Amino acid sequence: MLIKRWNKTRNCFVWDVRIINEHGKKRMYSTGHTSKKVAEQYENKLKNEIAERKMFPEKFFERRQFKDFVPEYLKKHASHLRSYDFYEVICKKLVENFGDLYLHEIIRYHVESYQSKRSQEIGVCMVNREIAILKGVFTKAIDWGFLMKNPVKGVKLGKGKPRERFLNPEEIGKLIEACGKEPMAPYLRSVVIIALFTGLRKNELLSLKRKNIYMDRDVLKVEEGKGGYRRFVPLHPTAKREIAKLLLIGKSEYLIHDKKGEPFQDIKKSFNAAVKRAKLKDVHFHDLRRTFGTLGAIDARVDEKAMQKLLGHASIETTMKHYIMSTEEHEKEAIQRLGDILDSYMDTSKKEAIKEMA
Repeated sequence: MLIKRWNKTRNCFVWDVRIINEHGKKRMYSTGHTSKKVAEQYENKLKNEIAERKMFPEKFFERRQFKDFVPEYLKKHASHLRSYDFYEVICKKLVENFGDLYLHEIIRYHVESYQSKRSQEIGVCMVNREIAILKGVFTKAIDWGFLMKNPVKGVKLGKGKPRERFLNPEEIGKLIEACGKEPMAPYLRSVVIIALFTGLRKNELLSLKRKNIYMDRDVLKVEEGKGGYRRFVPLHPTAKREIAKLLLIGKSEYLIHDKKGEPFQDIKKSFNAAVKRAKLKDVHFHDLRRTFGTLGAIDARVDEKAMQKLLGHASIETTMKHYIMSTEEHEKEAIQRLGDILDSYMDTSKKEAIKEMA
């Protein structure tokens, strides 16, 4: 549409054109003319150019190969992320597949073909992570003006069975004992115990700072949990005792740190070694968090909403689906309790019926 405005420099009215560009955003263009007829001609010219850019985007966008764009994406978007190493590994795999193609050449067919191929090689969850990162790459390409449409949009993610692994009391004992024998990681035993008694994510625990631990109030603060949320987690005396041990080691601002006072990026190697020593099967560090949720909700009878808050979930569905697992023993106990209630109800009904007949 045409907009008439006063130009102070020229001391007269001039016409501007406000129009929706090829990205769907309103933008103002100055014609610099006092003539409405000339402004209308300029408006029609802009509309034709925008229509052409929509129809033939490859003519107007800077041609950029996927392998040349990804390093820039990593540097400007992911370099500050704690999970940068993970992004780098995934992007390397993406470049192997899409590297020689130009951004505008990659279509949904290529994406779904890659998804199908990777689904035969790795698990559903990891494939979904790769597709999510690929979508983020194209989103930035659009934001930076190299592309107009995201080829990953609309691609359905695979549905995998939620992981249900958690540790029983016997396994917990074996793991803690094995962690205490890890020579290269004297901190590991305390870390595992704290994780079991707080439900913290691994990255939340490794990035925990001394200033966010309030020993006098028996609580610690998670400054930036998943999604940027902040929460407070009460400290059980056992967890508090292990934290006190770690506080005596070194003077770093981080609770868990290396010899230089820097936080560990990961403890996967030492943890897996302890799992192997304990002769446990299929145990990940994140299973400690699932153990906290399951034992807390089922054995300790912690309310689901309270557990959601302790685990730092935005949705109760996430808590119930992924972190509170039911075992056969618990289900049998539930059936027994339900049966006892029904038996009691039936006995009461029979007594009332007899009274009515009398």
